[in-house]
Amino acid sequence: MLTTSVSLPVKFANVWRRRQRAIMRLAIRTLRVQMRNATVRRGVKRTYNRQGGEFAIVTTRFTEAEYDTLHFAASAMRVSVSWLVYCMIKMWIKRSRRRRANLHVTNYELHLHAWGQNAGILTESLYFYPKYPRLEKTINLNYASTSA
Repeated sequence: MLTTSVSLPVKFANVWRRRQRAIMRLAIRTLRVQMRNATVRRGVKRTYNRQGGEFAIVTTRFTEAEYDTLHFAASAMRVSVSWLVYCMIKMWIKRSRRRRANLHVTNYELHLHAWGQNAGILTESLYFYPKYPRLEKTINLNYASTSA
């Protein structure tokens, strides 16, 4: 686990502290929504939380995969990871969104082509794959329907 901090509006900071693992279940859906609606931005400064009011710095822990995935998306859209976390919290607050199953998994990849004093060439990719039903569930469902 990697320990870092995020900056959140005070009224959302306590929700994040208490429910981080549950909120992170919406990370893939949040990223898919943000990547569908936002563009890759270059030549602009990073955008931080746009919410008015007071903010709190919250120490948080991410797995390496969560950290890399969030930073990849934030970097491409020139937003902060804190803003992406804020978007996840807003989605989690809506109960109907919370109950929906996550239908995708992600795969972040980094391909290092060259890195040295004369060049820095790398390729980052983030793929979203649909989840497929687990094989044993399919087998058990088929067995139950044929044995009845």
